[in-house]
Amino acid sequence: MSNKLTSKAKSQKKKRDDSGIEIAKSVIEYILAVVGIVLCSFIPLYLKNGYYGVGNVKYELYKGIMIVAMIALIFMSVVYWMVQSGFGKDTVGDTDRCMVIFMVLSFISAVVGGNFAACITGYNGWYMGVFSLLTFVLLYYYFSRFGRYYKIVLICLCVISVITYVIGILHRLMIDVIGTYEGIADKYKNQFLSTLGQATWYSSFLCTVLPLGIALFWCASKRNHRILGGVFSFLGFATLVTQGSDSAYVALAGFMLVFFWFSVTSIERIERFMEILLLFVAATRFMNLAFLVHPNPILELDTLSEFLVFHPLMWGALIVVGLLWGLSFLGCKKKLYSEKVGKICRNVVFALVGLGILMAVLVLYLGAHGKLSGALEELASKIPYLTWSNDWGNGRGGTWAFSWRMFMDMDFGHKLFGVGPDGYAPYAYSFYQERLTQLWGDRTLTNAHNEWMNAVICYGLLGAAAYIGIFISAIKRFSKNWTDNPMMIGFIGCIISYMCHNFFCYQQVCCTPFIFIIIGCGIYIMREKGTNES
Repeated sequence: MSNKLTSKAKSQKKKRDDSGIEIAKSVIEYILAVVGIVLCSFIPLYLKNGYYGVGNVKYELYKGIMIVAMIALIFMSVVYWMVQSGFGKDTVGDTDRCMVIFMVLSFISAVVGGNFAACITGYNGWYMGVFSLLTFVLLYYYFSRFGRYYKIVLICLCVISVITYVIGILHRLMIDVIGTYEGIADKYKNQFLSTLGQATWYSSFLCTVLPLGIALFWCASKRNHRILGGVFSFLGFATLVTQGSDSAYVALAGFMLVFFWFSVTSIERIERFMEILLLFVAATRFMNLAFLVHPNPILELDTLSEFLVFHPLMWGALIVVGLLWGLSFLGCKKKLYSEKVGKICRNVVFALVGLGILMAVLVLYLGAHGKLSGALEELASKIPYLTWSNDWGNGRGGTWAFSWRMFMDMDFGHKLFGVGPDGYAPYAYSFYQERLTQLWGDRTLTNAHNEWMNAVICYGLLGAAAYIGIFISAIKRFSKNWTDNPMMIGFIGCIISYMCHNFFCYQQVCCTPFIFIIIGCGIYIMREKGTNES
């Protein structure tokens, strides 16, 4: 009798313990959902005094949200740990390992970089110091473990994105629905748009999120979901071709190649991919007509945007893509498709892309050293993108050359561990003040304008390897499991888009927190499905 009572008491205690664990876990999940919704809603939209000090304004908001969030989440994590007597068995993947290693190396970098205090918050206006990096990693960790309500967070992110896209489109038509252009010079109206501020900040956010909606359009089986994904994609494409940043096209090429890579597995997916292309070309024609109806006399677009929006050949491109879609539609109806042939075509396309990149790099290198001649020299002179100089890429030619030389001049310790998170400017100006003044005048060069080169300088070779490993390992993980959940392609697209875009840009609060949230949500889906392999 005594043994039965003891067994019953143990059973009741276990039920109470399990109940306590579930309550603590649920509270963390609810808090995280609120944090995600607040971040996704307010960071993209919040402005204080128009575009004045927009970087400071958005960071201060982000910092305030994350301080409150971390206090609440860490407190509840301690409660969860106590009621569970530890966190229990937790599977750890390569992305988790890279996150931990990166964070440890970031702290080491801040210590050995020589300016620890400045590295905590980071450089004024950018604030990509230790605090921001820590919050990015924590956002990943919590969403990958407690992201039960990830759908509502990602839906919120996409809805808010649509609002920024519409405002961005209207701004390019010189329709200022939010009053941010009042009292500012025309040249700034070309440089700033929507609620994100600088065009490159806007394109960073746009390219980070856009593949999510395209993936919904690409893989959804429900008609309503496809319509929503199509509208999202169309508006995203319409603002992408008018936002004015060349780096957005590198991101576009990156995520479109992702969708193409996975589309060749079936004719149905090929048809969906052709519909994506059709939406893109149709968006360029829509903006062409919009400018005819509501001209913008002060508009200044980059070379590629000018061609896509205003060149008559794009009407022919619409017809060609429409015909290709029609062929894929017929192939889908008649079930005429060879996956083997599709994969061969894919390999040819990727080989040509790779060859094209190598040729472009070779032309730029030879041009920079005055070794081009004949047809190549004539071709390069006609295409701004193939003419290397300090002014190439809106000054990136000079910035990259300087950054490379600065890294090569570093001692072994700084090469290995870096100068500290967001420590580029303090280090550079302490050794190269005169050279930087010649390049940039009274403006401050705050980073390498290439996130991956900047990572090597700030975190060192070790930290940069861990940081890049975060994205590569996540791509690998999602690629292994996309057949069970095709939306994984959207997560891969976001990562590739972010990496391609920021080859020419930088970390900032308008895009980097969101890519960590997106990766965290993808890992959560994998964990919930039991696909915990690295």
